Amino acid sequence: MTRYLTPQKISLLVLISLYCDSTVPNSTSLPLLSFISSQILSPVTSDFQNLSSSGSASIQTTIKGFQDVTAGLASNIPGRTLSDLFVKKLWSINSLDALHTFFENLHNLLASPKGEASEGTGLEQKDRIALSRTSLLGAFVRRSQLEFTRLQLDDTIRLWADFLTYKKSTEPAWRRRNQSAGPVSFDVNVQELGLHEGSPLMDVAYGCLTENRQPGPNFSAHDMEELLKFQVESLQKLGNRVSDEMKANLRKMSGHGTSTPSLLHFLSFLDAWRAGDYTSSFDNLHRYFDYTMQTGDKTYYQYALLHMAMLQADFGSYSGAIAAAHETIATARENQDMSCLNFSLSWLNHLSNAYPTQLKAAGYSPAPGSKKDAVAFLKARAKDGKMWSLLSSTLLNEAKLSLANGDGVSRASELLLQAASLNANKSLSSTVPAQMLLQSSLAQRLGFANLSSVYCDLLLQCYRDSSPSDDIVRAICRCAFKNVQAGNYKAAQTLLDNIDPGTHRTLKLHQYITTCSRLAHLTHSIRQCDNDTSLPLLRRLLAAAPSDPELAHHLHLLEIEHLLRTSSFEAALTKIEDLAAELRANDGDLAQRLHCLRLKADLFIACGHPVRGFSIAMRAASAAYRARILPALWAALGSVGACLVALEEFGAVAEILEAVVPQALEGGDEALVARLYALQADAWMGLAGQAMTEQEPRRVTVLVARADVCVERALERYERIDDTDGWRDMLLRKAVIARLGGEEAAAEDWAARYLEVGRGDGIVAR
Repeated sequence: MTRYLTPQKISLLVLISLYCDSTVPNSTSLPLLSFISSQILSPVTSDFQNLSSSGSASIQTTIKGFQDVTAGLASNIPGRTLSDLFVKKLWSINSLDALHTFFENLHNLLASPKGEASEGTGLEQKDRIALSRTSLLGAFVRRSQLEFTRLQLDDTIRLWADFLTYKKSTEPAWRRRNQSAGPVSFDVNVQELGLHEGSPLMDVAYGCLTENRQPGPNFSAHDMEELLKFQVESLQKLGNRVSDEMKANLRKMSGHGTSTPSLLHFLSFLDAWRAGDYTSSFDNLHRYFDYTMQTGDKTYYQYALLHMAMLQADFGSYSGAIAAAHETIATARENQDMSCLNFSLSWLNHLSNAYPTQLKAAGYSPAPGSKKDAVAFLKARAKDGKMWSLLSSTLLNEAKLSLANGDGVSRASELLLQAASLNANKSLSSTVPAQMLLQSSLAQRLGFANLSSVYCDLLLQCYRDSSPSDDIVRAICRCAFKNVQAGNYKAAQTLLDNIDPGTHRTLKLHQYITTCSRLAHLTHSIRQCDNDTSLPLLRRLLAAAPSDPELAHHLHLLEIEHLLRTSSFEAALTKIEDLAAELRANDGDLAQRLHCLRLKADLFIACGHPVRGFSIAMRAASAAYRARILPALWAALGSVGACLVALEEFGAVAEILEAVVPQALEGGDEALVARLYALQADAWMGLAGQAMTEQEPRRVTVLVARADVCVERALERYERIDDTDGWRDMLLRKAVIARLGGEEAAAEDWAARYLEVGRGDGIVAR
C-alpha cells in the first residue's frame, strides 16, 4: 500500500494532461473537469455505495468507470473520442522509465512562478493550458509529483505492476487502433529485446503478470485515512453504526497495510459505543489513547477525552464523566482548541440540565443562576469565534431553558427565530432537526397539535437524510404519542414498528423505541382497566427505568394514573409528593410540575376534599396561564370545574367550560376533551336540577338536552380512546337522562350495555 499514489490517480493525471494539451473542446471541458474535481475532492464518498455493495476492498474508480465517462465526450481530433485519446495516453506509458518521465514532466502542466521563464516555445505555450499552482488541479499535480519522488524503488515497482494490471482491460480497445503492435506491448523494453512468455528474464521481470496476477490493493494509505474520516464523521453526525459489509471491507483493507491506522481504533470505539458494548468501546478508546501517546499525534486527543466523558455518562458513571469533561476542558485550553473547548462546556451544561439528580449525587452542583450565565458565556464565545453551529445550538438550549422555567413564550419564540435565521443564512443543516423538534414542542405547549405534527412531518420528509438518528427517532415517537392521545393505538404501533431496522442496532435508540412502545401499550391497558396486562408491564418499566427524562416523567404519570384508577390514594399521594419534591429540587420543567399539581388536585377531589383540590387546581391554572402552557391550563381548569361541581357551583362550571372546550378541541388530547364534556354535562344536569326545584319545566328540558349532547360527545371520545371507566360512566348518565325523559326502553338498553361493560366484555361497538 503506497502513501498516496494509485493507478486511479495516474489515470486522473492522464486526463488532466489531455485537458492541458487542448485536446478537449469547450463543450466537453465542463463535464470532464466536474468528473476530475469530484474524484479529487471526494473519492471516498463518490464510490461509497460501490464499496458497501461489493465484496472487493476497493474505494477507487475502476478503469471502466473512466472509459464510461470519457466515451461520450468528444475531442478536438476528428474521428476520435476522449476515451480513445485517454487509452492511447495510458498505453504511451510503456515502461517504468516512461512512468518516471511522465511524472518528471508534470511540472510542465503548471504555470511558471512569477519571475521565471516558461519552458517550451511560444507556440507550444499558446496551445497549452497552464494550471495555477494553488488551484485544485494544480495542487493535485504538485502533490502527485512530490509523492512519486518520495517512493522507494520497491514501492515504485509495485505501483508500476498495479498500473499494468489496472489498464489491462483497455488493451483490446488500444489494439483496435494499433494493429501493428506486438504480442507483448505493455513494456517497450520487452518488445525490443524480443522476449516472450516463458523466457527466464520475462519470468523474473513480469512473471506475476503472466500468471494472471490479481490486482493489489487499489487504494493508498491516504484513501484509507479519508474513508475512516468519512465513517467517523458519519457516526458522529448521524449516530448510525457501521454496516457489516463495511466492517468486512475495513478489515480487508487494513490487512494490506503495515500498521493499523489510529482512526480505525476510534471508529471501532464509536461503533461499539452505539452497540452498547461498553467493554469493547473502553478497550478501543484506550487503544486510541495509547497510539496518540506513542506517536505524539494529539490532533484528536481532546476529542477522545470528550468521548470518554460521554461514554462514562451513558454508562451511568457520572463522577467519571465529570472528571473526563474537566480534563477535556484543560487539554483543549492547553492545545488552544476553542472549538473543542466550547463544545465541552456546552455538553457539560446540557448534562447538568438533563441529569441534575445524578450529577448532585456525583458531587457536581452548579451555583444558582449558573445555567443562564453558562448559556450567555457560550453565546459570547460562539459569536467571537464565529462558531455558528455552536451559536445555533446555544440559542436552542436557551429557548428550551426559557420554556422549562416558564419565562414566557415570546422569549422562546424570539430565540427560535434567531436560531432558524442563523441556520438558513449559514446553511447549518446539522442543527435544523433540533430546531424543528423544539418548534414542535412550542406548538404543543400553545395547544396547536396539528402544527406540532406538521413540524415533525417536515423533519421526517425534508430533513431525514441530514438528521441524526436520535432526532428522527424522537420525531417518530412524538408522532406515535400523538396518535395514542387521539386513540389511534394501531397507527402508533405501526409507526414504531416501521422504524428502520438498522436503527435498532444502536442500543440506546433500541431502548428508546422499546420504551415508547411499552408506554403506548401501558396507556392503552390502563384505560381498558386491564390490570392483568398493565401491572406486569408497569413493573417491567419501573425496573428498567428509562434514562431519558421525558420518558421517565411520562412513566411516573402513568403510574400515578394507575394508582388513582385502582383507588390506591395513599400510594398515589406519596408518589405525587416524591415526584414534585424531585422536580422542585432540580428546577424541573414547569409543565411537569403543573402535571403534579393537577394530579394532586384530582386526588383530593376523588377523596372527597374538593376545597383543598380547588386551591391546588387554581394554583396550577394560574401558573399555566402565566407561562402560556395551554394544555396544562385546560387540564387545570377541568380540575377546577370538578371541584366546583362537587361544591354545586354549576353555573360557574358551565361558564368556564364553555370557554375552555372549543380551545381544548384543537389540542388533540381526546381524554382531556372527554373529561371536559363530562364535566359540562354534570354542570347542565346540576342546573337542570336547580330549575326543577324552581318549577321551570321548559328550562329543565333545554338543560337536559344540552347535558345529553355533552354526554354523547364524551361517550364518543371515550369510545375512541378505549377508556372503559369513562365509557361506563357515560353509559350510566345516558341511562339516567333517558329515564328522566320517560324513555324506559332506551334507559333499559343503556343500562344493559353498562352491565355488559361491567362484566369485563369491553367496550361494545355501537
